[in-house]
Amino acid sequence: MSAQPADMEGGPQKSALKPPQKQQRPPSPHIPRLIAVLAIGLLLAIPIAVPIVVMKVTGKSGKKYSSLEAAITGPELSKDFIPIADEEVTTEEQKESFLKVTDKSFERFCRPYFTAGFNAYELVEAAMVSRRAETVGDRSGAQIVDDTLRQAAARGMNTVRMWAHTTTSLYPFQVAPGKYDERGLKSLDFVLETARKYGLQVILSFIDNWKYYNGVDQYVDWSTTAPNRTMASPFKDLMGDPTAAIYGTGPAGEELKRYETERHALFFSDPDAKKFFKNHVAFLINRNNSINGRVYRDDPTIIAWNLINEPRCESWLASNKDCNKRFQAWLSEMSTHTRSLDPNHLITIGSEGFYGDSTPQLMQYNPQAWARELGQDFVMNTNLPNIDFATVHAWPDNWMLPQDKIPAFLDKWVQSHMIAGANLSSGSKPIMFEEFGKRLDANQQTEWMIQQLRDPIYQSTYASVEKAIDAQQPIAGSLFWKLAIPVFDGQDARGPYGVDDIDSTMAVISDHSEFMKRKMNSVPPRPECNLGAWFGTLDQTSGERNCANVPAAASAFYTKAPAKADDIGSKLADDLKAGKALVFPTKASCCKAGTGAFPEGCTVPAAKKLRRSA
Repeated sequence: MSAQPADMEGGPQKSALKPPQKQQRPPSPHIPRLIAVLAIGLLLAIPIAVPIVVMKVTGKSGKKYSSLEAAITGPELSKDFIPIADEEVTTEEQKESFLKVTDKSFERFCRPYFTAGFNAYELVEAAMVSRRAETVGDRSGAQIVDDTLRQAAARGMNTVRMWAHTTTSLYPFQVAPGKYDERGLKSLDFVLETARKYGLQVILSFIDNWKYYNGVDQYVDWSTTAPNRTMASPFKDLMGDPTAAIYGTGPAGEELKRYETERHALFFSDPDAKKFFKNHVAFLINRNNSINGRVYRDDPTIIAWNLINEPRCESWLASNKDCNKRFQAWLSEMSTHTRSLDPNHLITIGSEGFYGDSTPQLMQYNPQAWARELGQDFVMNTNLPNIDFATVHAWPDNWMLPQDKIPAFLDKWVQSHMIAGANLSSGSKPIMFEEFGKRLDANQQTEWMIQQLRDPIYQSTYASVEKAIDAQQPIAGSLFWKLAIPVFDGQDARGPYGVDDIDSTMAVISDHSEFMKRKMNSVPPRPECNLGAWFGTLDQTSGERNCANVPAAASAFYTKAPAKADDIGSKLADDLKAGKALVFPTKASCCKAGTGAFPEGCTVPAAKKLRRSA
């Protein structure tokens, strides 16, 4: 959905999982209008449809599948899921396990919480792939998801953002308004329970602006109150985000662009589209997880809902002049609807954070002038009472910023939003740097190029976040785009933005995750919350790793009285303040591998049954 300045809009290419094929993917940068004409001839030659390709091998079962479609089965729990050890959870722990906003920052378990993690929107799609498909290591997709989340936690990451739907009909999810494919739902259940197993928190997005399937455009096409389509959609089978080339050239291309831009904006006002979205929200919030028996509304593994990923209501078109008001009204209605159904979880938008007409003094920080014509208005949008925190995305490659200007832009982009978030009329709200990344083309995916081009962007972004945390500014943390998930043999899972486990960037990510872990776990829960203060213990003789509760450490940490030399609580409190110890609010969190006290977790007997826990 782009035109005029909006040709440069949007986030990165976000392609659905697919088996390896010889076709070239369409490039993702949103081409500026001045060079779009020169690029159209080349881009039109690039195929964008994705066929259902023939799978070549059988996997361990020996059963052949003729197509990817036939191999989408969803997780086989008897083979794919290994439950965690029993975790006893107190009433206080359950109550305080939901994320809250307190005094400009996140709080969980009565102490500060910072996100350090990643985007992996396609986790549900990955979990749907059968072990009989041609996969990496002859594993099922569910096993690959399990390995991916386990490795992320082992590196200290604590949060993953993903879609609560799929992005292509090859991986069916909502197949018609209010009708869901159980394979997709059980895969979402599986991802949530696997994240909980490894101590990861999850942000779920209800709908995506970019992809057609289960996205904004499909909701409008489903509607009976919107005008019937008079032009075929160019987006149905598109892999990646739309570019200028998708519309074609000349008057016909311009007409199609205007038609799709106007139709896309109907999503925010059309009665049926709004009804379908509300029903989708209600369905997910009230879903009972088929693995752990938890209703999503009551699951603290989820820390927040994104209403929509990177919304667009483009006001450059005359018929869309009311887009800012239309989108604001939609946000108000949908955030209120979500809150009425789910009082436990935080709600945010999922937008890039472009400044709009309500704050002309801040528009200087937008990447370019077109940003004010996309329907977003950061301050006005974030001021809504049921928007709990703000999101910011940064895509300087797509926004056509020079390479040498990117670090400075990112720092100003983050800082300006924190200042704006701290001075909202509705009260200060924390800012999450929810998406950032660095595009590398296929010929740049070398060790040297990753070190020279991608690593510095991650380093400068993390430096801005860490500086803000040290200065006690209202920063909630950051999530990079995106973690590479290798599913199919012969496929480079990284794409233009993905970070592989062997890339040097992963060391940068791990260092930042360790910084965030130490910041968060240097503060015990407040004593009045009746939680614990759990510390890792290591038996030097047996090598047993365990955790011990020392509530006196929390009391001593918050008191102004001088420490007593013979008091273990006072000594541990001093160690926390000096950065020499880590403390955790529950035994379960202390014993988690990677995110807890030990890289390998506590030494505990193997689990015999699954328990519901925070």
